[in-house]
Amino acid sequence: MNQSHDDGRLYYILLLAAHIGVIWLLPYVPTQDGPSHVYNLVILKDLLNGGSEWGDSFTFQLRAVPNLGFHIIAYPLLSFFPPLIVEKIFISIYTVFMGISIPLLMRTFNRPVLPLAYLIFPVIFNFTFLMGFYSYVMAIPLFILAFSLGWEIRNRSIYCKFTCLNLTALILFYFHLIPCILFLMSLVAIIMAEAAGFKKKLSELLKLLVIIAPSLLNLFFYLRQGTRNPFPDTSYLFSFSRLLELIVDLSFFSTVNYLPWQLLPAALFMFMIVLFGHASMKDIWKRWSQSRDITASEKTLIYLASVLILIYLFAPFSFGDGAYFNQRFPWVILLIIVPLLRIPDTMFFRRFGLFAIAGVVTVSFAINSALLWNQNLMVEKFLSGLNVELPRGAFVMTYRPEVPKWPRADVLLHAASYYGIFKGCVDIGNYETTLFYFPVHFKNHLPELPSQYQIAYEPETIDLTKYPSIQYLFGWEIEDKIKEKMRKNFHLIENNGPFSIWERNQPGF
Repeated sequence: MNQSHDDGRLYYILLLAAHIGVIWLLPYVPTQDGPSHVYNLVILKDLLNGGSEWGDSFTFQLRAVPNLGFHIIAYPLLSFFPPLIVEKIFISIYTVFMGISIPLLMRTFNRPVLPLAYLIFPVIFNFTFLMGFYSYVMAIPLFILAFSLGWEIRNRSIYCKFTCLNLTALILFYFHLIPCILFLMSLVAIIMAEAAGFKKKLSELLKLLVIIAPSLLNLFFYLRQGTRNPFPDTSYLFSFSRLLELIVDLSFFSTVNYLPWQLLPAALFMFMIVLFGHASMKDIWKRWSQSRDITASEKTLIYLASVLILIYLFAPFSFGDGAYFNQRFPWVILLIIVPLLRIPDTMFFRRFGLFAIAGVVTVSFAINSALLWNQNLMVEKFLSGLNVELPRGAFVMTYRPEVPKWPRADVLLHAASYYGIFKGCVDIGNYETTLFYFPVHFKNHLPELPSQYQIAYEPETIDLTKYPSIQYLFGWEIEDKIKEKMRKNFHLIENNGPFSIWERNQPGF
C-alpha cells in the first residue's frame, strides 16, 4: 500500500470526523424540522410515562408506520442524554454510516475506494438533511448497505436470500418508506443486469417475487391503508420551469441550499463529476463497441440510476402522505453513480488526482460549515427570549410575516419548538400533530387554532382576536405597520433586534 493511499485514507477519516465535529461545536443544529422532531420526542417520552407535563395538550398513538428512523435510534438515547445531545448523537451516527456505506459499495462493486469516495462529503449536509428529514437521511446509507448486501448474496441459497432480503427490507421499511422501495428496485436492477435473455430474466424476476413476497405484502397493505392522498395533482408535471429547476438541482446534487453564490463552489464540484462521468462513459462505450464488455455490476448501477432520474423528473412534488418527493433524490443519485465514475488517465490526475478531489471537497466543507454557523447564529438570536419567564403550558406561536426565499431550508420555521423543549410551552405550529405518520397529536378538546399553513406561511392573515388561547407570539422582523395591528391583542415584553416576544393583553389592558 503506497504512502499516498495511506494519506488519503487518513484524510478521509479526518474529514469525516470534521463533519461530526462541526455538529458538536454548533449550539443548535440549524435544520428546518429538526427542532420539531426533538420537541415531539420529548413529548412522547412524557406521554409514555404518564403525561404529567404534556398530557393536558397532547395524546399519542403508536403505529407501525414507515417513518420511525429517528424514533428508533433517538428515543432510547433520551433516557441517558439531554434532547439536543440526542439529536447530535443521531446526526453523528448518520454521518458515520455515510462514511462507511460508500466505501463498502465501492468494494462490493470491485472499485477502488479512494479517491472517489471523497465525493460523498459535499452531500452529507444535503437539502433533505437541512430540511430535517432525519428518518429519511438515516435510511439512505442503510439503503446503500442493503444494496451492497443484495449484490453480495445474489447467488446464495433461496433460504439465505429469503431471510436476509426480507429482514433488510423490513428494517428499511420502518426507517423510511422511500429507501425501502429503492432497495426493492435495486434487487430488480440486479436481476435485469445479470440474467441473460428474456426467459431467464422473467424466471429470475418471478423467483424474486416469491422470495420477497412478505416485504411486498407488507408494503401493499401499508399503501392500501395508510396513505390518505394516493392521487396527487399531476397537472403541473410537464411545466418547463419546473423541469428546468429540477435539472439544475440535479446538476448540483442538492448542494446549493443556503445562498445563490453557493453556485460557485458547487459548479466546481459539478465540473469534477462531469469530468469523471465523461471518462466513465468513454470507457464504457469503448468496451461496449469493441466487445460488448460491460460488467453486470456496471449495468446494475446504470439501470438503478436511470430509474431514479426518471422518477425524480416526473414524480409529483407530493406523493402519498409526504411532500418534497423529488428533492429527496439528487444526492442519492450521486451516491449510486460514484462507483461508475472514472478518473481521467492524464498526467495531472495521475500525480494530483487525490489532492485535487480532496481539495474541492474540503472547500465545500469549509463553506458549508461557515454557513451552518451563520444559520445557527440566527437560531440563537431567535432563542434570546429563553431568559423571559413564560408559564409552562402556554400556547405560543412564531409570527413572521416574511418568509425568506433563501436559504431553501427555513431554520426558524419550527424554532418555537425549542421554547417547548426548554420552557414547557405548547408550540401550536407543531405540524407533526396533524400527520398520520408521527405518533404525537394535539388533543381534540383543545381550543380552535389556526391552520398549520397559516401559522407557518401567512400569520398576518390570522385574526388573532378569534384565537384567545394563543398567549405569546415570537416575532421575527416585524414591520411597524404590522406591529400596530398586533397591539390590538398583544403587547411587547421582549425585543432583541429582529426578535421580539408579544404577550396577549389581559381584559381591560
